[in-house]
Amino acid sequence: MKKFYYLLFASCLLLAACKTPEDPVTPPDPQPQDTTEIVPAKTEWEIADSLYTVADYTVPSHTALKMAIVACAADSSQANIELLRQRISELQPKEEPYCMVATINGDPQTNMGFCWFTNDGITDGEVQIVPIEDATEADFANAASYPATPTQTKGLRYTGKARWIVNASGIGAGVRYKYISHKALATDLTPGTAYSWRVGYEGHWSEIGHFRTEDANQGEYSFIVMSDSHIENPTYINEARRCALAAVKTVPEARFCCFPGDFVEDGDANNSEWEWERWFEESFKPVLTAMPLVPTDGNHDDSPNINYTYHFNTDNSFNVNYTDKPQFEGIIYSFVYGDVLFYVFSMQDFWRETHSYLDWSSVYLKDHVGAWFRDQTNAHPDTKYRVSLAHFNLFSGSDHSTDKEPPVFRHNMLPVFKDCEIDVALQGHDHTYEVIGPVDPDNLTPILDAISDREGGPEYGGNNKNMTGYKGGTYCTDDGTFYFIGATCGHKRYYPHSRDRMEREYTDDITLLQDNHHHNVMNYFDLFTGMFGQPEAPTFTKITVKDDCLEFNSYTADDDQGNVSLLNTMRVVRTKAHGVPAN
Repeated sequence: MKKFYYLLFASCLLLAACKTPEDPVTPPDPQPQDTTEIVPAKTEWEIADSLYTVADYTVPSHTALKMAIVACAADSSQANIELLRQRISELQPKEEPYCMVATINGDPQTNMGFCWFTNDGITDGEVQIVPIEDATEADFANAASYPATPTQTKGLRYTGKARWIVNASGIGAGVRYKYISHKALATDLTPGTAYSWRVGYEGHWSEIGHFRTEDANQGEYSFIVMSDSHIENPTYINEARRCALAAVKTVPEARFCCFPGDFVEDGDANNSEWEWERWFEESFKPVLTAMPLVPTDGNHDDSPNINYTYHFNTDNSFNVNYTDKPQFEGIIYSFVYGDVLFYVFSMQDFWRETHSYLDWSSVYLKDHVGAWFRDQTNAHPDTKYRVSLAHFNLFSGSDHSTDKEPPVFRHNMLPVFKDCEIDVALQGHDHTYEVIGPVDPDNLTPILDAISDREGGPEYGGNNKNMTGYKGGTYCTDDGTFYFIGATCGHKRYYPHSRDRMEREYTDDITLLQDNHHHNVMNYFDLFTGMFGQPEAPTFTKITVKDDCLEFNSYTADDDQGNVSLLNTMRVVRTKAHGVPAN
């Protein structure tokens, strides 16, 4: 057998050797080579990014989609994919309205102002109103309609200095959007009536909001005060929303919400419209759909882009009637509600015309804002209470107490408060819970015999929760003004200064008052006559106007379900009739 295989092998070699060039062995045809580049299929988020553009959808809904796309690119988890699909389903056509708000504008018995945004190019718009407390879409078939005036905004920097949104959305810091700001004023409303409203135009209506006009003979009512949301990232957004939801659930009968400024964190020319958008569309939406707003500006809202002016529709007669005009429209206005005259004002523009830190002069405050206060007082002499609302402080006990501006504010505004007999000054800016006075405007001392019914005392104080140890109390404003700061509705917190610290910070050297480390109020700590501390939670205050007092109830927002804890209760009373300033 072995021999057979050897013979077979030799025969094969012989045949191979006998092949001639004329009889070559033909190799097999070569296989064609595929030179096409292999391109992976586009991912679901890449398709979404090219398919859905900001030209076709509202800026807020498109940004939410962009953030979901960026999240998927970084981590294509199933949860992120599901969020992407949800954001696609939530996209709103470019014609839809957003950032809507109702504002007190003129007589609250018969008037209401409205403002909202649309994408650039969408100029049609109106507000529809029906006298139904909880209207449905069908109820608007016979609605009263008020046309809006559209204004194209400047190109507003969208993310600005808000690094968080730049990183989370992939929207560059230099991106600007133009919008249409729509403003409408409803008039001839019926006093004491619950209304529902919506904005937009046929086929493109907003969700439904609500308000109630002042009664013709308004008795007891409540309103809400909260301030300083400083919207800048998810923590700030969520804590402000927690506070807004808690306020609405706790005080569903509130007629309006006072907000004395610092809506957003980033001011100046590089400010972020995205922060404003989040304030309207997320943080404060529970309040804005339930009641009107009473806003004024804060220092963090300051921007030559005038975002504030574009977003609110309040009475602008100050800018029309007084020669030195502030940067924003509608930040100084007044209204009467029940037995209270409200002076909503701003000290932000104190530097206009001439001013000096060396003699504390401010022509703007003294000659224009002061004249306006006296004009409003003389026009409404008979209200029982006079309440001012401003962002900046005349008196405060935390980090802003040593700013260089308060001596200017006190020098110019305390004579005005004295002449107009202001009962309560509602302030923001200092982010701490502060009960101050009543303060004698002539010698800057507390009027101690005007205070009764306080609980606690110094033996319970000395800590950040309550430096004085006092709670509660009744404060009579016959001879001085009661100053109140209700902490913050957001996350940015300051802490109370101790008596020792305030004494170290005192100086009568006017040059030192410009270093942001000193104040000029002797025995400053004594002005803090009630609760004075940091609640360490988003905080709001319900003020109820009663026949015999203004009752303050302050709450902390405890969770995302609207649960609250009562922080403090106190009363402001007046026993003497008001006078009026000399012309």
